Parts: sequence; structure tokens; C-alpha cells
Amino acid sequence: MRTMGRYVLVLAAGGFLAACTTPDKSVVVTPTDVEGKTWVLRSLNGVPPVNGKRVTLEFQSASGKDGQISGRGPCNGYFGSYTMQQDELQFGRVGSTMMACPEPYMKQEMAYFKGLQQVDTMTSNGLVMTLKGRHNDETMTFFAESAKVRGIIKSSTGSFPAGADVLILMRDISNKDNHSNLIGEKKIKLNQRVDGPLKFDVPYAPSLIQPNRTYSVSVEVRQNGKLVSHSTSNKIIDFSRPLEFKGQ
Repeated sequence: MRTMGRYVLVLAAGGFLAACTTPDKSVVVTPTDVEGKTWVLRSLNGVPPVNGKRVTLEFQSASGKDGQISGRGPCNGYFGSYTMQQDELQFGRVGSTMMACPEPYMKQEMAYFKGLQQVDTMTSNGLVMTLKGRHNDETMTFFAESAKVRGIIKSSTGSFPAGADVLILMRDISNKDNHSNLIGEKKIKLNQRVDGPLKFDVPYAPSLIQPNRTYSVSVEVRQNGKLVSHSTSNKIIDFSRPLEFKGQ
């Protein structure tokens, strides 16, 4: 583990990482059937997210026929609406933040937003969701975040100050080129002082976990935008036993 500052990362039992079992057969569903979950993009027309970016989609229904979508693209956060008309799914125009990113991310983001507006059919088995275009010319595959890695962060002072921002990331660090794929993340904003250890959980999609791959969890603590602590676990394979990482 690499550490900086006054914090210690402890990963608790109950977050066992393993490739999931084969789920049931997919069936045609509506947004109300898949809401309440974060869906992570696995592929867009067979192409995975650029450099392992975590692209997400969430549904919030207003009625049985319409509702809102939101999520994170390869570059920007986005939002939009959907309607169901005669059992056909239609997404409305997608709005997003306006952050600029390198060309590969922007290109895929534009394709992703355009693809959403071509969708008319959605199938799912509860763990995998597929969106298809009107002529099957656009296909998006998503995995559900249905598991969590749990743990605690300890402070040598015994507390965390109000206003601190905590970011916990779970990554696939198997690639030798130092590039890592983001599997899950959790952001915590402390509006008031927290005495004692800080508990956290990081949702992730079990379908993204593959045999013979290497995974790690890292924590950043920032105060007024300044990084005050960074801790990274060593090559986590599973969390069937509590693991404690001592700070320097």
C-alpha cells in the first residue's frame, strides 16, 4: 500500500470479488423494470469505453410511460427523458455538461448520445441490459452494479473534518502499461465532522470482474480542494477476509 497523510484504509469482509454465474435469459423490459440501479456501459456497437472510462446510465420513472435518465458519459455528465409509446421505447434529446476532453473521449461520447436516441428496444436479465436501435444498427450493452465492496477509513486524529471530500475508486490494474480500468467509485462529501472511522461502500458490477485479473481499491481525502491523504491497496483478489492497510 502507498499512503500519504493520517489515514488508514481497511477493507471489510462481504465484498467478495468473483466472476458472476450465468444469469437467466434476457427478456424485453421497460425502464420501470431496470430503475433503481446504476448500469455501466460494457460496449457500444461492440467497442468498450475508451481507456476503461466508467460510462453509466440510470432511470427514474415518473409514471409507467415516461421518466428521466441520467448518467456519466466518457467525458460529461448527462441527462434526458424517455417515453413508452405502444411498447416502443424512445429517448428524448440528451443534455450534458460542457467539459472538453481529448478527441477519443469526445468522439465516443457523441456516438453514445446519438445511439441513445436511436434506441427503441431494451432487454435485460437483471444483471445485463441491452439497448438496440430501430434497425439493430445501434447496440449498447450494460452491466448492473449489484454488489458492493465495504470498508472503513481510519484517521490518526480520530476524526474527519467538516467539508472534507472522500473519493474511493476500485480499478482493474492488470495492464502492464500503467493504464487501469475504473470498475467502481464512491464520492462522499462530509457536511459535518465525523468522529471515529468513516464507513464506505463502493458499488460495482460483478460481471466486470474476470478471472486472472488484478484489482485494487484506493482512497483520496481532500480538504478545501487540497489532497491531504492517498491510500492504495495491494493487488486485491478477493475480500473474503478483512484486510487492513497501515499508514506510515
